[in-house]
Amino acid sequence: MSGFRIFGIVVAILGVVASVFPTWFEPLTGGPEPPADVYAAIERRVRGGMVLGLGLMFIGITTLRPWSVSIPLVILYLMTGALAARLLGLIVEGTVPKQWLLVALEAGVMTLVALWLWRSGGSAS
Repeated sequence: MSGFRIFGIVVAILGVVASVFPTWFEPLTGGPEPPADVYAAIERRVRGGMVLGLGLMFIGITTLRPWSVSIPLVILYLMTGALAARLLGLIVEGTVPKQWLLVALEAGVMTLVALWLWRSGGSAS
């Protein structure tokens, strides 16, 4: 196992923990003050989800070339982490219509990226 994958696993675990317990990682997820509303509470979790996506990126992308594959994979992994944290926030904190709009938007972009990867026949491995 390469050093990048080990680093990715550590970062992904950090992202999962930051998404589940955002108050433990206040510099990463926001200030020490409690969130103003449910929307802000969910967005604090999404910041941890972006760290999860960064870890997934280091785990999943083994080469940077061809760019037509690696750039869509970066988008896919970052949005996967953000979407997972957003859904966790919706389950734990409660629902907000604007958050559901963001879930639909992220899922739509991920679908387009997946279609791009499928059409190009690309995989990073």
